[in-house]
Amino acid sequence: MHINQDILESAIDHLSDPGYFIWDDFISKEEVGKLVSIADEGNQSGDFKKAGIGKQALFQLDKSVRGDYINWLDRENQNESVHHFLNKIEFLKSTLNETCYLGLKDFETHFAIYPENTFYKKHVDRFQQNAHRVISFVLYLNQNWQNDHGGELAIYFNDKTEIVQPLAGRLLLFRSELEHEVLMAYKKRYSITGWMLDKDMSLTFLP
Repeated sequence: MHINQDILESAIDHLSDPGYFIWDDFISKEEVGKLVSIADEGNQSGDFKKAGIGKQALFQLDKSVRGDYINWLDRENQNESVHHFLNKIEFLKSTLNETCYLGLKDFETHFAIYPENTFYKKHVDRFQQNAHRVISFVLYLNQNWQNDHGGELAIYFNDKTEIVQPLAGRLLLFRSELEHEVLMAYKKRYSITGWMLDKDMSLTFLP
């Protein structure tokens, strides 16, 4: 498992303050291409479902709030590229846990595809009804992305707004309580989105 230690240390520092970190070239262009092909194949075969808002009893579909389609990933997926990514996230989670004492125990993640002219309005990932998300992460898979394609992620702070371009191979890490939104994407937009949790996913009885 090769992860640049200098970048990793910088990620740890930035997650503490200001609360986010942009990690370019987290995966190679070749791996990006493979993951896009997997997403396209899953999309064509009907594996992607319209994403909703809220959790459990509060879940609802609302295209005025978000327009993406998602396909959840887990270790039962037999694809080598998916496993490679999941292993890197597992290593990153373990390292953050050891150094930042965040109580991280597991993570959940899915492919996300935003069709043209879709977005996800301002929100936070850490639900009041489900407060186990600690660190959010987004791996962008958009090859040859241009500024006029839109689809940036805006992170809102009291004194500033950080705008992150969804460039291929870039991993964005941020604290799940930070308010953020996906701005209008004028071209089909690909990513893998996930959350590092302070609970074991197998403990499904936890709220």
